[in-house]
Amino acid sequence: MFKHTLAAAAVTLAAGSAQAITIEFDYTYDTGAFFTGAHRSVMDTVAAEFGGRLTDSLAAITVGGINQFQPEVGLITGASSTLAPNQSIPADTLRIFVGARPLAGNTLGIGGTGYAAGGTTAFMNGLANRGQALPQGSDYGPFGGAMVFDSGTSWYVDDDISTVESFSSFDFYSVVIHELGHVLGIGTSASWTNQRDDLNFMGAAAMASYGGPVPLDDEGHLLKSIDATFMGALQEPALTPSITAGQRKYFTDLDWALLSDVGWQVAAVPEPETWAMLLAGLGLLGWRLRRRNA
Repeated sequence: MFKHTLAAAAVTLAAGSAQAITIEFDYTYDTGAFFTGAHRSVMDTVAAEFGGRLTDSLAAITVGGINQFQPEVGLITGASSTLAPNQSIPADTLRIFVGARPLAGNTLGIGGTGYAAGGTTAFMNGLANRGQALPQGSDYGPFGGAMVFDSGTSWYVDDDISTVESFSSFDFYSVVIHELGHVLGIGTSASWTNQRDDLNFMGAAAMASYGGPVPLDDEGHLLKSIDATFMGALQEPALTPSITAGQRKYFTDLDWALLSDVGWQVAAVPEPETWAMLLAGLGLLGWRLRRRNA
């Protein structure tokens, strides 16, 4: 049995045309019933927002016979290694397991990806990006991944993220999109690492968005003090390492540029009115987001 613990996917190649990606959040390991209807509504909004912007063609993962694929869900269980059952994943679909447990220190969430797999040479050779460009490290195409959230945090769970009201706790939506960024390869993929120069990210799209090398706080996060644009306004990017209570973050132009640089095809940003209408109509190993005291 082969085990991959960083950023990977197992596939039987079945190429298709570029289209919106389906993001499937799997609640199988939410054994403490953390994800209420309100939490799941936020997750649905995130799935539609990101699925509508990512237009890659991901080959299906098709298991059978000796070909086996088991996602790693140890981030959620807290065990060093926990594998989900052998399973297939449809083309153009990311399956992301989610759950909650008490996290150490001031950690709000952790996101990453890994799996165990075994099978034929052809099946194993397909583990390198779900039909995306090779060699490994020039593109990225995971099966999905896992995200875990702190069960003891006082969360603000917003039923309409297109508007921002005053709140005093930690914004669940902001933490979800941060951890999803890690699942999608920011800070966790070879194609990310290959474009770092010490504590600067040198990806072409990100440098064009920022105006030069993008300063990093650590190997997987943007520097806390930088700004980027969201719908024409400046805000702190989603992929900085911490967030303050009462703070809302959206995925900025720079955050999307980072995804483009690690290998995702990112559709043009919608007009502000279209984005607001979209939101209004939507009812292992990883990086963590920390609390930050005001």
